[in-house]
Amino acid sequence: MRLPTGLPAGHVDQDRPLHGRHGVRSLLFLLHMNPIHRSRKDTSHHSGEERGTGRIFPSRASRWLVAALTVSTVCFCPEAAVAQSTGEPGSGVESRSPVSSGSPDSPGSLAFPDSPTPPDGPELSAPPADIECPLGHIGEVVIDNHSVFDLPAPGRLSRFEWAYRLANAFHMRTEEQVIANEILLRPGDCYDPNTLSDSEHLLRAMSFISDASIYGIRMPDGTVQLRVDTRDEWSTRVRPAVRIDGNIGLKGLWITEDNLLGTGNHLEAFFDDGPGEAEFGVSYYNPQVLGSRWDLTLSGAQTGVGYSFHQSAVYPFVGETGRFAFRQTIERRDQYFELLVPWENNTLGRIWVPEGRNLFEVGAAVRWGQERYHHTVLGAAVVGERVRYPEDELPVSDPPEVGSAPLPVEWYPASSVRLVLVTGQRNAYFVRRHAIDTVNGNEDVLLGAEAEVMLGPTLPISRDQDMMVGVRLATSGEPMGSVLLGGDVSFEGRRISRDTRGLPEWQDVIAEGNVWGYARPGPGSRHLFVGAVAALGGWRSRGPFQLSLGEVSGLRGFPRHADPGGQRVVGSLEYRTYLGWPYRDLFDTGTVVFLDAGRIWPGNAPFGESVFRTSAGIGLRTAFPPGSRQTFRLDIGFPLTHRTDSGGITVSIGMGQTIGRMGTRNVAQLDRSIRYRLSISDFESRGLAP
Repeated sequence: MRLPTGLPAGHVDQDRPLHGRHGVRSLLFLLHMNPIHRSRKDTSHHSGEERGTGRIFPSRASRWLVAALTVSTVCFCPEAAVAQSTGEPGSGVESRSPVSSGSPDSPGSLAFPDSPTPPDGPELSAPPADIECPLGHIGEVVIDNHSVFDLPAPGRLSRFEWAYRLANAFHMRTEEQVIANEILLRPGDCYDPNTLSDSEHLLRAMSFISDASIYGIRMPDGTVQLRVDTRDEWSTRVRPAVRIDGNIGLKGLWITEDNLLGTGNHLEAFFDDGPGEAEFGVSYYNPQVLGSRWDLTLSGAQTGVGYSFHQSAVYPFVGETGRFAFRQTIERRDQYFELLVPWENNTLGRIWVPEGRNLFEVGAAVRWGQERYHHTVLGAAVVGERVRYPEDELPVSDPPEVGSAPLPVEWYPASSVRLVLVTGQRNAYFVRRHAIDTVNGNEDVLLGAEAEVMLGPTLPISRDQDMMVGVRLATSGEPMGSVLLGGDVSFEGRRISRDTRGLPEWQDVIAEGNVWGYARPGPGSRHLFVGAVAALGGWRSRGPFQLSLGEVSGLRGFPRHADPGGQRVVGSLEYRTYLGWPYRDLFDTGTVVFLDAGRIWPGNAPFGESVFRTSAGIGLRTAFPPGSRQTFRLDIGFPLTHRTDSGGITVSIGMGQTIGRMGTRNVAQLDRSIRYRLSISDFESRGLAP
């Protein structure tokens, strides 16, 4: 049973959604109004009662009344229809479609309507005038959390009903309290469409939520009932790492549960038979520690040269209303660093150099701004970092003869404690777009501009004395309704203020750049053209640094270890098609045709080469269930300008797209060499990080 706050039992049948063919409509009281931002409040004192899959959080004044009526009253009103928004965030009462993301019969385009047409039906009275809350107060919150699949209605036959039931049986639905913890409005708060938009972002940013929609319904007593509509993602994944580059074998295995027992916790066990070492480990992530906004991450692993451990606690900026953030990290990493060496008969040898890293960090940030999505951020952190190359651990090589000669470079250990300052400006907002980097799902896309600057002088107690400098610029936009363009560029380095080893003034310089574009032939088209140019490189590194042209984010027609060097540029074109068959009600399927071209330069990386290569190929993209944002990738590439020892074909398997908006942030060879860096995005909440 469910009673809206403040309504007598005789009026329960008026609880109808403000949309749909048989629904009723209120005045568009959400449009052209000045919303009132409210901060997040603690939800631990709220209670509720279950009805179907929803849970109600009544206002404090009616809690005892609802509890008493629950015992003696039965609600005969039908279950309200569940719907989601397809309009722009914060636009108020919107036209809505079923929760399932994307329709195979009518695939979306890059453009969405800016002003949804209100549904037909009689109008309710306008909200009462209230200076404090011009749109009215929240009366109650109803949560309807769907499992992976909706079962067919009684009397309707579906050939996949057995599969739906089986998938739902093996999936544990997200607990309603986990969803409630991400909603930034509570009963008694002022209704604010913008804050609801932030709540949607927070929910959709969770890896175990496929889609989320929050909307308001005007009740006869003038209050607003919030409807929270979510669908779970398939949260259990087994991800093998397989490479076919001359030899076929399993290189790694990751078993992941993103929504452990429906609590939103992440648990992963992994085996990585990486270069020169076999690594075993486990990781744990809790996005709501004790129901709060704190995030906790723990991981540990046994490596070939020692062990690794990571612990971090983060309180991020919450939506657009959060003004403060905090982060703390402790980390140790013992690893082998793989170096590629040109060897006999156009093959490559390998050298694995042992390396150890230790890190601690404590930081905080504050942000302010006069307009929504326009923020200035100032953050600071005290960071201790140590990088060492154990003398008692000798490099390992394959074949053994590769490591018999001394390395042509020398690496220097680092030890520093520094104060890092970061400041930046963000003038950007989110829009909902369909099937950009997913097969047929909805995505939040950030449009606008961002800029940030990082400075990190070492403290006098440090052995090293230098100044860390970093700059990042990013922009994106939609010059036309079916075209999405953007790019970003970043630079970081360390300027030595005191050196006794004769090193260059600037060290550990890394630069990255990525320009991308998406174009759809027209609204409703199943086809998408994607182009990207990604450049990155390193100069004057005190530690090991080496890239290769044949890498997952490089040329897909070459083995991962092909063509080492210090700087590279890769251009890619993709033609993506959503098929809509077979079994479109069970999973999404799409194809990719790609063309890659790239060049690498030796720089000061050891054993670097200077070559130009091109490759082409085809790929398969799938997502389970339909509308999922988790994209499974299979690419088959072949070289156009140079055959390799793999017989001319390279097969790679992974998750997510290889080119586009993520760009150089997916380059594992760069991540292994980057020392500590602090960015504004490190303080952003999961829902608002670019």
